[in-house]
Amino acid sequence: MNRETADISERANKKAGTVAVTPVILCGGAGSRLWPMSREDKPKQFHALVNDRSLLVNTIERMVPAVDEIAFRPVRVIGSAALGDALEKEVARAPVRPDVLVLEPCIRDTAAAVAAAIVESDPDEFLIVLPSDARIDDVAGFQKTVAAAARQARATDAIMTIGITPSRAETQYGYIEKGEPLGEGFSVTRFREKPDHATAERYLASGDFLWNAGIFLFRAGRLADEYARLQPEIWDCARKAVEEGVRDGAKLLLDPEAFAASPKLSIDYAIMEQAGNIGVVPAMFDWDDLGSWAQLYEGASKDDAGNALSGDVITVQASNNLVRARGASVAIAGVEDLVVVAEDNKILVTRRDCTHLVKNVTQAFKERGDDTHPSTVRSWLFETALPYWAEHGIDRVHGGVHEALTFDGEPAPHEAKRLRVLARQIYCFSRAKLMGWPGDADGVLEHCFHTLTTTGWHGDGGWIHLFNPDGSVRDETRDTYDHCFVMFGLAWLYRATGKPEAREWADWTLDYMDRHLADHAHGGYYETDGRKLPRRANPHMHFLEAMMAWYEATGEEKFLDRAQAMVRLFDRHFFDSATGTLSEFFDADWTISRKTPAEARIEPGHHYEWAWLISRFLDYRPLPGVDAKARQLFATAATFGHHPATGAAADGLQPDGSAVEPHARLWPQTEALKAALAFEKRGLGSAAALRRRMFDVLFAYYLNGPVPGGWYDAIDEEGHVTAPDMPSSSFYHVFCALAEYAES
Repeated sequence: MNRETADISERANKKAGTVAVTPVILCGGAGSRLWPMSREDKPKQFHALVNDRSLLVNTIERMVPAVDEIAFRPVRVIGSAALGDALEKEVARAPVRPDVLVLEPCIRDTAAAVAAAIVESDPDEFLIVLPSDARIDDVAGFQKTVAAAARQARATDAIMTIGITPSRAETQYGYIEKGEPLGEGFSVTRFREKPDHATAERYLASGDFLWNAGIFLFRAGRLADEYARLQPEIWDCARKAVEEGVRDGAKLLLDPEAFAASPKLSIDYAIMEQAGNIGVVPAMFDWDDLGSWAQLYEGASKDDAGNALSGDVITVQASNNLVRARGASVAIAGVEDLVVVAEDNKILVTRRDCTHLVKNVTQAFKERGDDTHPSTVRSWLFETALPYWAEHGIDRVHGGVHEALTFDGEPAPHEAKRLRVLARQIYCFSRAKLMGWPGDADGVLEHCFHTLTTTGWHGDGGWIHLFNPDGSVRDETRDTYDHCFVMFGLAWLYRATGKPEAREWADWTLDYMDRHLADHAHGGYYETDGRKLPRRANPHMHFLEAMMAWYEATGEEKFLDRAQAMVRLFDRHFFDSATGTLSEFFDADWTISRKTPAEARIEPGHHYEWAWLISRFLDYRPLPGVDAKARQLFATAATFGHHPATGAAADGLQPDGSAVEPHARLWPQTEALKAALAFEKRGLGSAAALRRRMFDVLFAYYLNGPVPGGWYDAIDEEGHVTAPDMPSSSFYHVFCALAEYAES
């Protein structure tokens, strides 16, 4: 027991009738009856269903003292390590910070979870275990009920549970059969599994049964004795998982091997149904587990026709429906008593009286696969995106490619065309050729390469910066970022075609960079041939990308050596160990420059992109300590850099996690997907959940229009489109991410 816990206990003991209790909040489960909103990567407890806060935050807030009869010690939360970043971010929103955050490396049900959460408790400490996903509006009534259960546990050493007085013959809940009066409650005769409807009707009529809300209160030593007596294997595994777990501040990651060895049982079956001296206190509060769409409909506000609507919904002669639209517009006409949910690129339609079948839908979806198959991604690339951009994105009149297209597929009215966009399209169609696209990749590549080499190379060497729309040179600046993308595009062209000219132009480009753009004193490259300030990390990231592309195309170690020099710059200068973030701007000697808020901001997209590239580099050459920094970038972006309503990665924020910007461009989403794929392969538990989420974000908000094969390039924090057109440059990001996905 820590000092804070002891102080709370001492204060509680000074008040007559007051009991100090430690809350243990169970944050597992996927909420399978609320698909597609609630899924494994973002289960029900992470959603705001009753107010502007998630169910988990509401549960933690319930532990802020509201009555004198109970004192709550610091909260403990236990949940999945796969959702560790999301869990840590969510509990940070609560007014009471958890004392311990226990992370389960795998799912072993509630018996093992509870054992792990209490194994280090003082034997005389009272704890209450409760789920994180119920609706309880009456906080005072909840705390009075907890106080009553705590007094009974203290007086009799009973394991107490809180039962809900049934309001209907519910078949989706377990039941508790009341016995003789026991203090302020009753003894428990037995626990009953979910009944059929006729049995539930008998339970309701008898008045002898309560719903089992999964809330238990007990003295820690008493429950430990029951574990040792009834489930010694679970208890031993839990103790070993805690003892050999990894601690990081308030977080405890349970030892994977020890925890996985535990039998998979619920605490009801493992302990409660077999232990003696079990009591129940009827709840003095209204309760709803929000376990189905039908239950959500009952508690929702409704229009005059009885429709519960959320999002962009149109109704015509429709009544008594629940409709939830996220990232889509939904119209219903001439229907009644339906549930329609459009979320994360998935749609559910069912009758309100059949929502219990949604759990079967969830199971069928899992059996089919938890996300779109790579062959479907390949189909989107080959059958829609590549043909569309080969036809509409190429400037057949003036050469090269269009800077952007309108939502109707016409060239957008931009003042200039960037040379880097031309190089990016060379990458896209080169990789498409390597992947077996049956379209005219050779024709597109010949057109782009011809424009690049005949109009883009400056007479004094190096690549120009901008073209006019008519193909003439607009800006002769030799920009390092542009040169990096030319190197990158040429590497893929060489790899796809074996074209010797691609290698020749790359050698000339690299020679120019070494002679005119390289900083031989401090390392790296200047921004331009004019050596302007501030310097940026971003061009060096793309030089790293280009050098790895040339290494993969040729196998020549000299390219990997150049890539390593960029990783060293990241390690020594770009990574800010004080904040765990990536600095973007620098003075001439690589001192971090934060003269303005714009220079101080960080970008989640670049965090993901650097993390992905470093992960790939380390597959070729290990460098001590760099992997941990890449993982920190990944964790920082995943924890602080996403909009809650859409799940999209924001354009920017400040290094302390504040001032998250309201817009989210397309490219950070693709970088998040690429990083998630890479770190999932490296065994990072949270990466799989992010991979699923980012795939859904891409197709729900960005790649769903305005034309097949096109995209919306930016949305706001609520998911509304803010982009005026389709930048051609984004094809590089989209193609790379989906190609990585398809080939993973």
